[in-house]
Amino acid sequence: MLSQNYKEHEKVLEIRNRDISFLSKQPDEKNKPRRGYSSLNSENFVTLKKIIKLENTKYNSYVSIATYSEVPKISLNPKLHWVEWRKWLETNDETATKCDFFLDFDGEATIEGLKEAWEDVKIAKEMLPDLIGEQAKYLTTWFSGNKGFHILGKCKLDTTLQDNVDKQKEIAEQISTLAQSIDLSIYDTKRIRKMLGSIVYSEAFGETRVIPISNDNDFKALIKALETNDNDFFEKKELIPLNSIKLETNTSGRVI
Repeated sequence: MLSQNYKEHEKVLEIRNRDISFLSKQPDEKNKPRRGYSSLNSENFVTLKKIIKLENTKYNSYVSIATYSEVPKISLNPKLHWVEWRKWLETNDETATKCDFFLDFDGEATIEGLKEAWEDVKIAKEMLPDLIGEQAKYLTTWFSGNKGFHILGKCKLDTTLQDNVDKQKEIAEQISTLAQSIDLSIYDTKRIRKMLGSIVYSEAFGETRVIPISNDNDFKALIKALETNDNDFFEKKELIPLNSIKLETNTSGRVI
């Protein structure tokens, strides 16, 4: 179990002007989803969890794949919160200024499943320079905390949020021919992903964390930590910021 000291100072990334959600591993009436929160910076993250009474619960933390020009101050009053948040959802795509470049690889929540997903990540990394050019070198890879990995970057929106998501899906479809663990269901403008650096409550591996995994040496260290329940590995892993990339198309509309 990650130390209480770490939980009280949980370090996360990518919060400002994103929609924040908390989802329980065992959703029910008592542990229902908490959606539609915001925070000006990551230093307020632990405080936010305390305010909405989640600091001692097993909720995983998520953010929207989009960054918005502004996230409204939605009421914390339960009677108003869902109404205000759902109303904002109807038009928030129009206020998006950036969007994650997001490839998701999911295997079984086992050591062998992670090894298979990691092999697909390496295949994707070989293919990406041909698909998006030199921008591929700015992408980073992250352990999702449970059964797979994300390849991530940030895209400034030159057109619409939907157009950017569509371009990413085309890239993912091309990669999927050789990397079968890639998830093609994520290409929706309302999609959320696990918050970088956040604690993850995994039924298979216990308490882990969303951390960068840059190469085979990092991956081997991750597997060893999971096999030995080495929580220090997750606590001490330094986070890295997401880089910005630009998706361009040629005249045929194909991503290059």
